[in-house]
Order: sequence, then C-alpha cells, then structure tokens
Amino acid sequence: MFIVYLSLALALTPAHTAPTPAATLGVPSTMSPSAVVRRWDATGHRAMAAIAYDRLSLATRLRVDSLLRAHPDRDSLAVNVDASTAAGVRELFLRLSVWPDRIRRDPRFFDELNPRAVPTPLLPGFPSMASRSTWHYLPRSFSTDGTPTQLLTAPNAVTALPGFADALADRGIPASVRAYGLGWLVHVIGDLHQPLHGISRASKVRPNGDSGGNAEWVQIGPASLDTSNLHAVWDGMVRRTAPDVLLDQLAQQLVVDLPIDPASADLHIPQGAAFADAIQRWADESATLARYVVYEYPDRTAGGPPPRLSEAYMTLAGSVARARITLAAYRLTALLEARLAP
Repeated sequence: MFIVYLSLALALTPAHTAPTPAATLGVPSTMSPSAVVRRWDATGHRAMAAIAYDRLSLATRLRVDSLLRAHPDRDSLAVNVDASTAAGVRELFLRLSVWPDRIRRDPRFFDELNPRAVPTPLLPGFPSMASRSTWHYLPRSFSTDGTPTQLLTAPNAVTALPGFADALADRGIPASVRAYGLGWLVHVIGDLHQPLHGISRASKVRPNGDSGGNAEWVQIGPASLDTSNLHAVWDGMVRRTAPDVLLDQLAQQLVVDLPIDPASADLHIPQGAAFADAIQRWADESATLARYVVYEYPDRTAGGPPPRLSEAYMTLAGSVARARITLAAYRLTALLEARLAP
C-alpha cells in the first residue's frame, strides 16, 4: 500500500517499493486559498535546500549560483552575506527556500486575490509583484461523512511550476526572471511535500474544508494549554524531531536515514507540460498521507477540549515529515540537474 511505502518503508528503512497512485480528490468551491497557505517552517525548507544544493554536480551548481546572484531581490536575500564566497552563495540558496513566504508580509508585494488590494509598482527585474498565495498548495478536499467535494481549480502549484522549470535554461529570458522562478521552484517543491499542502478535510461541520488543517486544533503537550492548529504542528514537525541539532547536521542525518533509491523515488523530470504530471503525483502522495496519517487522531467530543496527539502519532509523524523533506530535496536536485546540467 502507498501509505506503508511512505510512512514506514520510506521513512524508516533504506529499502522501499514504488507508491500506489493516490485516489482522485476534490476541492471545495468556496475555501479561501489564502487561509491554506502556511509552510514547512524555516528549518524544514532550509534543510531541504541544503540537501539539494550539496548534491548538485559542480557544473549545475555554478549555473545555480549564477542565477542566485541575478535574483531581483538579491539585496534582501544577501543581508550580512558575502555572495562572492562559496559559503555565501550557498546561504543565498537556503534563504531563497523561504523567500516566497517572506514576500507575503512584504509591503512591496500585493495579494492579487484580495479585490481591495492595490497593485504595487513593478520593481526592476521582477516579472510581477503579486504574492501568489495559490502557488503554494493544491486546494482539494476529501470527506469521510459524505460531504461533497469538487475538482481542483487553477491557478495552483501544478499550473505554475512547469513554466518556471522550462525557463531555467532559456537564455532568451532575463536572468532575473529565471532566478525569480528558481525561488518558487525551490520553495514550492518543498511545500508540496508537506501533507497538508496537498489536501483539506471537508465535513458537515466544515463543508468548505478545514483550510489544510488550519481550522483543526489539537493538543501536543502534557498541559491543557499546549494546543496548536494541525497545520502548524506539521509545519514544525522536522524541527521538533531534532530541536537542538544544527541545520547542516540535520541535513546530513536526513540523508543517512533515507539514502536515495532512484528506482522508486520518482526522480524522472520530463520536459514541458509533462512535468505537471510529476508535480501532481508528488502532491497526490501528500494528499494520501494527510488522509491516512495526518488526520488519524480521535475526533473532538462535543464541548470537549481539542484531541491530544499520542506519542505514537508524533513518532510516526516525525518519521513521515523527515522522509518527505528528504524526498523533496532529491527531487529538487533531479529537477535542477535536468534543466541546468551542461
């Protein structure tokens, strides 16, 4: 079964088998897209970026470095960083992994989904100043109580990323625009491996979905006040598994725990529109994990406190999260090699 592959075989042992494709899922028609958009926290994104960058061939890494130095927001990314050094440009790549989240709170950008938002001036090198919140996830829902769901709507990550991927090596496109797209690729590939970026749960209580777990509250500690929304719990899961470990040590641990298996990791990166199918598969993996792992905790009783996540739940969740971050890194490396290698 798919879930055994990802939660046990892939996360806990080096040998595993190929996943079973996820079932067709729907999207609630009135769910607010901006409500869903959270992310792996900075630890998760930066660990993924560190693994991916360090696995690049020298020739591909040099091309990535060139794009990093051409990013239209380089000045912001490079604060207190010497981008002329190898360590400095690597840090730019790690910072780029969280850049699309940062711009959501940046006054230079605007929320194109808000009808009251006023578009901000286009700055040099940028193709757009829209914050693009719908690119972080696939707004779909599943239901176990008969609540209707609907088909996926656009724009979303699947519709946005293929164009950025194909543009990476196109010298006819300004380097700043290709670098802008690189930032979205690095970030969103990470996002799509967070299970709750692939799905939302619809129910009679929340017929429009729970915004990827943002509307679901759970207890995660021994005190009654140790509560958090479910999405935030999963955003911070990788950091929670190694709270005192330095980032590069964490990245090394993740690679040791999950050595690459090209035959079953879905590392083939096709050209053009076919790449959308690969992105869809990765998001479908997350959706299935959400359905059969993330939401597998006791229901909240009427008038009672949020349900408490058991130690067994948190252990399995930690393993799944670490596996997903590592797999995202391998797939990002494969993408960059496919598009930028000489």
